Amino acid sequence: MVFCYVALPYEVQTWRLIEVMLAKAKRVVVPVVKPGTRLLACSEIYDPNTELAPGAFGVWEPLPALRRPVAAGRIDLALIPGLAFDREGYRLGHGLGFFDRWLERLPRTTPTVGLSYACQLFDCLPMAAHDRAVTQVLAA
Repeated sequence: MVFCYVALPYEVQTWRLIEVMLAKAKRVVVPVVKPGTRLLACSEIYDPNTELAPGAFGVWEPLPALRRPVAAGRIDLALIPGLAFDREGYRLGHGLGFFDRWLERLPRTTPTVGLSYACQLFDCLPMAAHDRAVTQVLAA
């Protein structure tokens, strides 16, 4: 089961990746903002073209009637966005902590991969005590 963010225009694009994973019978879950909180939930999708629509902060997420909750502990691989990553896997997001809190709920053994453009990769980024590094950064 692969957790994959649905990219904003300036992030590494994932829509086609999601379609390919689904076509290869992979189970795909995407983030959903829990209303009134700064928490993410996971929802399995079967067809991004019919199930997703702009949600919180303009990020595409499953329509409410089509949400299929998945516990973070069931994720086998997580693909994580970031505005920047460093070589240790720490990420810079939008500052609201959604992904930091979600990464804390994942088992430590779950591989997490940050997807980045080469220009978003730095030697070092500022980090706080609550930050959790991804296990790998792939830069294009």
